[in-house]
Amino acid sequence: MNQISCDVCKDLMPLVKDGIASEDSCALVMAHISTCKHCSVDFGGEMVENTAMDDVIVLNKIKKQLMLFILSIIFLGALIGMVLSDGMGMFYNALIMPAIGGFGYMLLRKKSYFVPLGLFLFAFVWVSIREIIKGFLAYATIVDLLIMSSWWAGIFAAFSVVGVLIAGLLYYAFQKER
Repeated sequence: MNQISCDVCKDLMPLVKDGIASEDSCALVMAHISTCKHCSVDFGGEMVENTAMDDVIVLNKIKKQLMLFILSIIFLGALIGMVLSDGMGMFYNALIMPAIGGFGYMLLRKKSYFVPLGLFLFAFVWVSIREIIKGFLAYATIVDLLIMSSWWAGIFAAFSVVGVLIAGLLYYAFQKER
């Protein structure tokens, strides 16, 4: 049996403890620990059973992280778009909102219609609150507020629909023939 040095054993210990080392590496570390008091103290006896790396579990973790990243991009993009809509930066929404729709399509695929609906609701609430804070109701009625909020929310949602459609068409165009 091959003997390994203490340095190599210490390098392999975290992998063995996490259960991601190969069977040969585990056997080498265990053989070294049984003969070396210093390394057995460092190892501490805690070990996870050697479970082979499951590709499905790893892919699911990556998908979850990617979904959270895209969801945060959608939320931050909508927030930035809403903030910019109050000044000269509102024209950036012609780029931001379709991008939100495109990211929404990447995240949800066939249920991407939720992105424009969610954006409509978010924009409606945002514009309503913003105008109430500005004192819009001092010179207009609640109906005027609802109409204006619906108008702006509809524009933002329409821009995101364009993004969803573009992303869907690109996905369809670049899909491999089956």
